[in-house]
Amino acid sequence: MAVWSCVEIDNLSEDFRLDAEHYQPEYLRQEKAMAKLPHVELRSVADISDGNHMSIAEDFAEEGIRYLRGQDLSDFFISDADPIYIPEQTYASLSRSHMFPGDVLVGIVGTIGSVGLVTKRHGKLTGNCKLAIIRARSLPAEYISTYLASRVGQNEIQRRVRGAVQMGLILPDIKELPIVIPNDAQRDAVVNAVKGAERSRERCRELIYQAESLLANSIGLTNLDLSESIFFERPFADLKAAERFDAEYFSPRYQRVLEILAKNGRAICDVADLAEIRFRPEKLKGSDTFQYIEIGSVRGDGLADSETVEVAEAPSRAQWIVEPGDIITSTVRPIRRLSALITPEQSGNVCSSGFAVLRPKPDEIEPEVLLTFLRLPVICEILDLHTTASMYPAISTTRLMKIPIAVPNQSIRDEVVAKVRAALTARAEAARLLEAAKAEVERLVLKTSYI
Repeated sequence: MAVWSCVEIDNLSEDFRLDAEHYQPEYLRQEKAMAKLPHVELRSVADISDGNHMSIAEDFAEEGIRYLRGQDLSDFFISDADPIYIPEQTYASLSRSHMFPGDVLVGIVGTIGSVGLVTKRHGKLTGNCKLAIIRARSLPAEYISTYLASRVGQNEIQRRVRGAVQMGLILPDIKELPIVIPNDAQRDAVVNAVKGAERSRERCRELIYQAESLLANSIGLTNLDLSESIFFERPFADLKAAERFDAEYFSPRYQRVLEILAKNGRAICDVADLAEIRFRPEKLKGSDTFQYIEIGSVRGDGLADSETVEVAEAPSRAQWIVEPGDIITSTVRPIRRLSALITPEQSGNVCSSGFAVLRPKPDEIEPEVLLTFLRLPVICEILDLHTTASMYPAISTTRLMKIPIAVPNQSIRDEVVAKVRAALTARAEAARLLEAAKAEVERLVLKTSYI
């Protein structure tokens, strides 16, 4: 198949684009195919704007109104992996960039082409100018979002990327993006699949929450007094023994948690091994690519996405080989709850050096239980308490393995495992439905056999 195009000057785009990328053979074949189908410009079926252009970094907080960035659109809906918030007062001042259920968000700088459908789950939302806000009028938001996330929509988006130093999309180009008009049956099939995926995602989140609540309650963390103390004191001997002199470390809030965890005298090293199978790209003879898991690939449901990377372009941080049942947990800013279970499909994948790879001991703890433990918010606070440095706070693997852990009895563990596995099944069903929705959209154009 040709990988080059010859375009006569009379057939250049209306804005006289001269960059070769705009005229890739696949894009031209799609353009020819779409000319035979009923289609309109996106602006005729939706209102299009972008997010906030003001600098508000000083207002970012740990709670309040969710503030979205391009990286938050990694999961078709909205990812909860690494949220940031702003105060209600700041949100009120950004009325132009408010986002509502049914809005379709598209990354236009950085994560170009990422798509997120806003649902009722998040309540009030706003975001930065790296996001386009598409407010559906005469086509369902579920169809528009699926169209943009499909191969057809991604081709149209990537074809319109501009720039030299910083690549991006401009709003006028998004407004002119062609969108195929489906018939009623096609539209309903896409909408129903997306709504089914949304229900499965909610089921997954609910099961994960139940598993975390069950585990926290079973080890005595649910009714624990975690209020902050106005003041407290500790003997100098305690400071010397811990080799820590910061007041936060000795806060009664955290000491109460550590006392609960340490009751049985067990640490993470007693229930899991630190797996350090080093990745050596120079030994991949005959392989052009490998599957890579970056810290930003961890999702809010305890799984992580893998991306295909050229061996010749392997980042220096691609370090550890992982196997099914391993738990990867970020040692950098562990407060973000970035831990994930490696699935059978990810056998032999490579993860970033920013992860510790934990291999649960079969007779001590199940992977699903260790994953749930490491994702408990209060446990993430404990891990964060043991980080060093300020600009790039990280916990050492040596310290991580010494963190105390409370393991519940077998019946509780079995229930946690069942809930996590059911959650992952629901997550897989959501992914299947979304793929079915995109396939339905792609058939509208691909049926013409242009590729």
